[in-house]
Amino acid sequence: MKIRFYHFTFLMIFFIFYDSFGYEASNLSDLKTSQINLFPNDTKASSLLKNLEYVSGLELNSNHEDFGGLSGLIIEDNNNFTTIGDQGIWMTGQLILNNNDELTSISNAKLGYLKNEKNIYLVQSGKLFTDAEAVELFNGKLVVSFERNHRILSYEKIEGVAQLFYDKMKLLDLPNNGGIEAMTSLKDNSLIFISEDLVDSNDRIVGFRLYENKLSKIFVKKNGSFKPTDLSVLPSGDILMLERSFTPIKGAKARISLIKYQDIIESPLITPIYIDTISPPMIVDNFEGISSIKSNSGGYFIFILSDDNFNFLQKTILLQFHWDGSLK
Repeated sequence: MKIRFYHFTFLMIFFIFYDSFGYEASNLSDLKTSQINLFPNDTKASSLLKNLEYVSGLELNSNHEDFGGLSGLIIEDNNNFTTIGDQGIWMTGQLILNNNDELTSISNAKLGYLKNEKNIYLVQSGKLFTDAEAVELFNGKLVVSFERNHRILSYEKIEGVAQLFYDKMKLLDLPNNGGIEAMTSLKDNSLIFISEDLVDSNDRIVGFRLYENKLSKIFVKKNGSFKPTDLSVLPSGDILMLERSFTPIKGAKARISLIKYQDIIESPLITPIYIDTISPPMIVDNFEGISSIKSNSGGYFIFILSDDNFNFLQKTILLQFHWDGSLK
């Protein structure tokens, strides 16, 4: 009996290990970063941007089979970053800036796979469970939102075991592939998250504010074909919102707007304040991540990251802008 028991135990350990084999985190030693110019050579940059100043940009490439599909972005004060992706992956690393604070490369890049509450890799459960769209720091933890199987998970460390952060997402009537794309924390220790495709009968984009475990609706004024894809909180408490638009005729666009903290708290309808639009003839892709850090010379550096959808016609692009905080 003891021999059979030990044999059974060995087999169980073997199959658990084997089932997880291949999903270990990898150092992206082959990650290549190529400098790109946002503007065509014959275009005056000042004529295309209203409030932002283009600083630098990189195209990212790796041979790792699951590199790509990146959504959501966090950049910390030490320039370390975290992003997540559609295939249930996470990627971390550090942005390298030169003496002029221009983005030049990425170091210590690492790619791994998100886990669920049972310490099982999400990729082992299929696409329904892997579609990570937003990542944010909240109360010292990383919170990640998912579409399709709508939920928000939290992580002490991004490579660790998840905990269920909020358990009532399925009651929010979110569209299957148009759920929580944009998320950030507020200075009052609440969390807001905005749907990509949930629009009410008054043509308002529907979002939510979670405060002391109580959920309330917020509404964002819809403007054209743009849809929210990410949020980034500023030291003032105000928020940067990234939106994308795609039409077969006009192609892809990205828009960055400002949301005032007081509007979220006091107004039944939030009206974002336009900052700038990234559109042709500028280089533009499917931008789904935004983050900001303070600039030593004043204002902010704003970074936006694109999701290539694992489509050979698209690219993984990280752009850096400077915004002095004023609006023209």
